[in-house]
Amino acid sequence: MDFVIALVVLAITLAALAYPLYRARPQPTTLNVSTLDDLLAQRDGLYATLRDLEADRQLGKLDEADYAARRAKYMAQASQVLQALDVVQGKGAATDAGARLEQEVRAQRKTTDRHAARTKDKAAGGFCRHCGKALDAGDKFCAKCGRAV
Repeated sequence: MDFVIALVVLAITLAALAYPLYRARPQPTTLNVSTLDDLLAQRDGLYATLRDLEADRQLGKLDEADYAARRAKYMAQASQVLQALDVVQGKGAATDAGARLEQEVRAQRKTTDRHAARTKDKAAGGFCRHCGKALDAGDKFCAKCGRAV
């Protein structure tokens, strides 16, 4: 009787230890890649793997069932990488609109700052009589033509 109990306990223990090794693991749906270079390297690696897989099938190293399963797995990974690349490269609508808006605001600020600086310079120093260049307050010579003011 003790022998049977020991066998049952041993079988349960072995089953509990072996379970993680034989269960199917779902592929993660999110990518934890932060840079464009990493995504490009992943994309290129997946393309090379798919080419090698096709070559192995043509040489007869893989049967059709194994080829189909592996190809589906690598195609799903490649799809995730390509979608992540689209987001990182700014092809997403939200990031593109935000970046465009920031660029327009910066351009408007530069134009306003330049106009204010020109107006200030003109009011402070006047213009050269010979070439028309704006002068700063306190200038004794023109910066463009070199003549005395």
